[in-house]
Amino acid sequence: MELSETPIPIWYVGQHLPTPAETLVEQTVNAAVANNYDFVTTYLTNENLQTRIKDIISKAAAAGDDHPDVESLSADEVRIFPGSYTTQIIAYTSPWIELDSEDPLVAEVSKSVLLHEIAYASYCGITRLVVLGPSRPQNASQFSEVLNSALAISPFMQLLVQLPIVEEDYDPKQATESALKNQLSSWDTWNTIRTVCSYNHNVTIALQISTRLPPAHVLSRWFTEPVRLLHISSAVFVLNAKGYPVLSQDHQTKLLSKYMKIQPTPYIVLADTLNSLCVPSPSASRALASGSPRRDDPLSFISYIRHLQKNQPPLDVFEKVGQGYQDYLQSPLQPLADNLESLTYEVFERDPVKYDQYEEAIRLALLDRDPDTPLAVAVVGAGRGPLVQRALNAEASSGRKIVMYAIEKNPNAFVTLQKRNKESWGGRVTLVKTDMRVWSPPTPIDILISELLGSFGDNELSPECLDGAQRVLNKNGGITIPQSYTAHFTPIMAPKIHAELKLRKEPDAQETPYVVLLHAVDILAQDQYIHNAWEFSHPLQKTDFSGNGHNVRRSKATFKIPYRGVVHGIAGYFESVLYGNVELSTRPDTMPTKSADMTSWFPIYFPLKTPLYVPDSSEMDVTFWRETDQRKVWYEWLAEAYLRLDNDQRIRLGLSELHSSKQNGCLM
Repeated sequence: MELSETPIPIWYVGQHLPTPAETLVEQTVNAAVANNYDFVTTYLTNENLQTRIKDIISKAAAAGDDHPDVESLSADEVRIFPGSYTTQIIAYTSPWIELDSEDPLVAEVSKSVLLHEIAYASYCGITRLVVLGPSRPQNASQFSEVLNSALAISPFMQLLVQLPIVEEDYDPKQATESALKNQLSSWDTWNTIRTVCSYNHNVTIALQISTRLPPAHVLSRWFTEPVRLLHISSAVFVLNAKGYPVLSQDHQTKLLSKYMKIQPTPYIVLADTLNSLCVPSPSASRALASGSPRRDDPLSFISYIRHLQKNQPPLDVFEKVGQGYQDYLQSPLQPLADNLESLTYEVFERDPVKYDQYEEAIRLALLDRDPDTPLAVAVVGAGRGPLVQRALNAEASSGRKIVMYAIEKNPNAFVTLQKRNKESWGGRVTLVKTDMRVWSPPTPIDILISELLGSFGDNELSPECLDGAQRVLNKNGGITIPQSYTAHFTPIMAPKIHAELKLRKEPDAQETPYVVLLHAVDILAQDQYIHNAWEFSHPLQKTDFSGNGHNVRRSKATFKIPYRGVVHGIAGYFESVLYGNVELSTRPDTMPTKSADMTSWFPIYFPLKTPLYVPDSSEMDVTFWRETDQRKVWYEWLAEAYLRLDNDQRIRLGLSELHSSKQNGCLM
């Protein structure tokens, strides 16, 4: 499929059925599917179970028994029985159980009921069970302990905790600083649950959507979390002028269009559609007053959602290329130690933006030179030759003459260079199979071109490589492309990545930097501040490269954190000046203006072994070191959380371990 084609996204939409006393039968599920739903949700049990449990609690209270026996479910207490249709059911546990009750008896009996319901749902072949979240946030830890113990009953059962996106309605006209911070109270409950459950993959979220969306920082926060279901009542919809139910523009763009790009894609559950709670818009009210009919019948809601599904905005270039790579951890390349495969080169070469920028930089560099003098141009680390081709293109467009060299140590990639030189370049490129650091050209090089940049700028040893290669430059004005590059970092929430790393058995998994297309993450710093850590420029004036101490770096930055959260790691980016005003950037704030739609590099992620909680109006200090010896280069990093008092004194709230990637450092 061509990248220009945009297939209809896959949305799984379910109908939430009311709770009649009768059993849910296959015909009911089939009817929902015939109406364009993919599944149904309903409660697992009926009123008979509630009646029995009330009787147990009453008798136990009278007897002073805090741990009465609660027998398993009986046939007249359940609404679902095993059958092939159960694969199209997401069940809800009984809404009246109180795992967070202040009454020890009620809490204990509720726990027994939950465990019985999980066991029975598993027996029926149901793999997703929605548990209503705690109604007493102060007892969220009590609720969480029960949920954590329930995970042992069925290893394949996914428990979705239903929580409101906000506990209080958000009114932007009355949005005080205190009110904005209180918008995260529902997230606070979730943070307790997932922390107690140790980021278990089987504990996820069913997010109950509000009629008025919360502010951006709350929407962004939930976007990072494992939301597996969006519960949308008909009350969230409004009637338009024609009498049909629709979602507000904010619900469409800030919620559905964004959240439905989360991987895996959340389920959508439409509730209260049989008896619509849809409120008319002002234009609809006028139309209804003049006799126009309401058209919010049960099928109108699913028809509208399917309409939105078919009319989603097309994916941008980055989204298309990044499909399947969102939050997927990859180890950085070691191009000096390893010979890359052809497929790896091919992935890089698919990015026209990077090579367009390089070609423009080379063209400008040629135009700045004497037009009557042929220039020696060398691509070091030529790979399969994309930069060689771009240099030749720049020669043609600038009208200058160049003598072209291509240096590559990978013997397998060198074969491709030989083939291209014969078939495409007319044999005019001098090919040399060697390490750039030991190459001795027959003439001084005027322009030395490389694409050794890594996701943190210098993490694939560009400084060390160019240190060794710069001796070939013409002493009278020889230049490198790129001319300089800088490393940048900021603390982020990344619960999905943290949960993935917890599953890894390697002892150094939490001290390895990873290349990752950051997606379900939240930049916590005020104004999404990203710190410029350090810079490397080439060529250096230095001539003695017997040691590597000049490539050691250190940077410390303080980040203001306006809203509470959890720091799981540090996101790293880079910027580079290729030549003049031609630049590259992977920073999310500058990439659109410097190298929009560039896909060659994903950000780099530095994990924290233990996440650090940061409260409202706090600060975080992050310190980075780039260390080296005679064999390798590695990074060390440290994070500290602080609270600044009214007298400007800072109190330290938390301190991470000193992390070091020396074990997996980049070999020189």
